[in-house]
Amino acid sequence: MPQRTYNAVVEYTLATTAEEIAEIFERLSKDVASGLASEIEIAGDAHRFDAHAKRAYYFERQGSNLAIWAWNGVHRPHEAGDLIYRVVSSPDPLDEKLANQCYVLATGRTIENPSPALAEGELAD
Repeated sequence: MPQRTYNAVVEYTLATTAEEIAEIFERLSKDVASGLASEIEIAGDAHRFDAHAKRAYYFERQGSNLAIWAWNGVHRPHEAGDLIYRVVSSPDPLDEKLANQCYVLATGRTIENPSPALAEGELAD
């Protein structure tokens, strides 16, 4: 199964068989996987946010294949929402450049430094 880690934030996987798709789903947290297959079947795509892993996902059916884009360092639900909004509203096809750009615009952080600044008195996770 083709997989590509572009940087510390953006990852891409293309599952090309039913077995690979099942393998991807097995690796997801229960919260992320819940209802995912039926949503993709109905809508052709889906998005999820894993608050514990600080990770946003975009799943897109491409014929019999399933493309999975994942962004690490997404710390808040509104960042995930903004990131996915930028992805699905773009007229351009999703690629490394657009994935990076959507992350930067949604989070206000860079790909090179995806950790949010701590507020005074705040402890790191």
